[in-house]
Amino acid sequence: MEKYVKIATPEDAHRLAPKVRKADIDEIKASNNITPLRGLLYPFTKLRHKTFSIIGTKEEGVIGMFGVVPCETKDFGIAWLLSSEELINHTLQFLRECPKWVEEMGQDYKYLYNYIDERNIVALKWLEFLKFKHIETLPYGYEKRKFKLMLKEIK
Repeated sequence: MEKYVKIATPEDAHRLAPKVRKADIDEIKASNNITPLRGLLYPFTKLRHKTFSIIGTKEEGVIGMFGVVPCETKDFGIAWLLSSEELINHTLQFLRECPKWVEEMGQDYKYLYNYIDERNIVALKWLEFLKFKHIETLPYGYEKRKFKLMLKEIK
């Protein structure tokens, strides 16, 4: 079977990490000063995380991972996505299926959010497509670069 979403495993993180998009690498370095592998493995350290892998063609393998982790503030979940450039090859299918996965990620929360590096245009456009709202722009994270707080109320 090719091109599908599945429950992620740490092994998927090891497969995706070497090919994460440069914009995603720059963002996680700026926010938390961590490697793609550490960022991809982080959700597995949290109770109640929901983490999924996007599988491309047989040759591509794991082309993205996404999910939600709880935060300290009740009713809020931190939504995230890291991907390879290969995800672009599947844009139409990805965008068609995203609303279903956002609904799945939001089941335990009233709000989903994340801080996105303003340089990561693809990620910002994806969140806007999913009806996340830009709340504010502020210096954020390890490098204190400008990040946009993106928030979606789950109905």
